[in-house]
Amino acid sequence: MPNVNAIAPNTCLSTQAAIAASVGTAVADALAATLNNGYHAKSVVVALSGGIDSMVLLDAAHRHRLTAQCSPVAAPTWVLQAIHVHHGLSQHADAWADFCRTACKTRDIELTVVRVSIDPDNTGGQGVEGAARRARYAAFARHGAEIILAGQHADDQAETVLHQMLRGTGLAGLAAMGDTRRLVGGACLVRPLLKHSRADIEAYAAVHQLQWIEDDSNTNTAFSRNFIRHKLLPLIATRFPHYAASLARTAKHAAESADMLEDLARLDLQWDGVNANASGLDNMALMRQTNALYHWLRWQGMASPSHTQLEEWARQLFRPSPSDKPHQAGGHDFTIRRKAHQLLLVVS
Repeated sequence: MPNVNAIAPNTCLSTQAAIAASVGTAVADALAATLNNGYHAKSVVVALSGGIDSMVLLDAAHRHRLTAQCSPVAAPTWVLQAIHVHHGLSQHADAWADFCRTACKTRDIELTVVRVSIDPDNTGGQGVEGAARRARYAAFARHGAEIILAGQHADDQAETVLHQMLRGTGLAGLAAMGDTRRLVGGACLVRPLLKHSRADIEAYAAVHQLQWIEDDSNTNTAFSRNFIRHKLLPLIATRFPHYAASLARTAKHAAESADMLEDLARLDLQWDGVNANASGLDNMALMRQTNALYHWLRWQGMASPSHTQLEEWARQLFRPSPSDKPHQAGGHDFTIRRKAHQLLLVVS
């Protein structure tokens, strides 16, 4: 059987209750802001793993809906549901799904369990964590939900930023997790707890006497994220106790810079959502050419190549030609052609 945990309330109940109320209010505010932001959702779906974060999110969303139902002015028109992705990577996976079924049944919440298949020996270079995340997002897209609530919090954000820094990622990766993210298929992923710490989450669980499951792989430091969580961040905290807030600011600055670079690419390519004019980039610096090409490929839904590859392609594409002979660049799966100053993508 998997480990089922709970935190018993202690003598600091009043403090914990205040924190729990704050977390619950944050979830309610995020829900209200999302639902009033033009989405007009008919269903709100909690991404439920059964861990403490998603259990707090499920419970807080459930309480918010019960409270809202009593309001003659703000009664919700949406249905609260949950989705559990069964990765099949643990011997406890079936028991975790059963735990989630029970948690939803006691709250009268409809649960969808989606089984996915992941081959740990063939992850396409993503690693097991990356492959599992991709499978979850694909399951969310197939579900057809309009809004999906995910339980990542401030400590998760700090881990993500540090992990991306150590991988040498660019600004888009360093921006880590946003409050919202539009998924393939149109669903909006919302993270209402992103500004709350793991301690806040635990306090809420204690006040409401929640139970949750503990993934046995969470302590395996062979996984990079677990190594950062259990080994690296505790050491950093001894010298920089406010590291989570600092790394969150780093992510925010990176996100703003990444947005500005995308806006610059639109200007440089005169991008109208369909056409990209390459002529204005012929005499630009290489870094500006690669920035435009990187974003243009993203707009086409293509995976980003290495920076070295982008530079090579930019040199081939962004150069004036004495004739109308088209320039061409690309890899095995696609070709980028420049004809009459327009960029075209030809998929093999």
